[in-house]
Amino acid sequence: MYSRDLEGKTYTFGVSGKLWRDALLMYDHQTRSLWSHITGEAIQGPLKGKQLKPLASMPQIAWKTWQTNYPNTRVLSVPFRDGMRESLSQDTYQRYHTSQDTGVSGTEYTDNRLPNKSLVIGVQVQTKDGAPGRDGVDGQDGADGQDGADGGRGGDGGRGGDGGQDGADGQDGAPGRSGNFDPYNTQFRAYPLTHFAKTTVINDMIGEVPLLIFHDKVSFATAVFKRNVAKDVRTFSSQDGHFVEDNTGTRWNLVTGEATSGKDKGKRLERVPAVNIYWFAWARYYPQTTIYRQ
Repeated sequence: MYSRDLEGKTYTFGVSGKLWRDALLMYDHQTRSLWSHITGEAIQGPLKGKQLKPLASMPQIAWKTWQTNYPNTRVLSVPFRDGMRESLSQDTYQRYHTSQDTGVSGTEYTDNRLPNKSLVIGVQVQTKDGAPGRDGVDGQDGADGQDGADGGRGGDGGRGGDGGQDGADGQDGAPGRSGNFDPYNTQFRAYPLTHFAKTTVINDMIGEVPLLIFHDKVSFATAVFKRNVAKDVRTFSSQDGHFVEDNTGTRWNLVTGEATSGKDKGKRLERVPAVNIYWFAWARYYPQTTIYRQ
């Protein structure tokens, strides 16, 4: 999710039908520039090189869970002829999710740190000094190597967003930058969903940034927060569903990010941009990424 405001102007966007690095490209109606939906960067046109500001969001969540927490939500749907544009009962990309296909460009992916179609949570944070992130502080080992439940429902790397031509303008280009961040002090990390087989939370540090990574394999809810309350860095443990408790005894709802009981009741954790994505797609755009526990 990105802000449509850029340098004092508000842009409107559509789907270009073009692909770059096996991922869909957007275009803006005002200048017809082409934008990567993964990095938010304009790769062709008058705005080439400009960056959209990423907005932290819940990458994926079951409707029932969302509706429980936000009962007044309005639903955006696009009517198509006499019915819905997409079937609510059938996944158009089911075969793609269950296959070993990695796009339609024929590109072979060589970052073998993880299997190409492994689902990961991709996180980017702006660190203080750009130093490589330290590994997970909670000592969790990621449990038993299950594939994270409902692996076919994987986010941006697989829902038709990562299959196609290798460059809208015939060139592969440099690795995508991210948001309005300085690429020299932005760190990237992938969290394989296998680490959430027996827990819903990971307490981690990237550089000097303390992070809480949440994934519930039942509802498929995913969220990433900074795990500090003011200047107090907290350590979180799983409770029931999408609830966690920190080391002060405060209970938090990680769909809303709000403390529901304890001394910090009513406070909210700061969300961090994150995406559920196939490994091959994340690694191709951010080859400098680290992997949790590797």
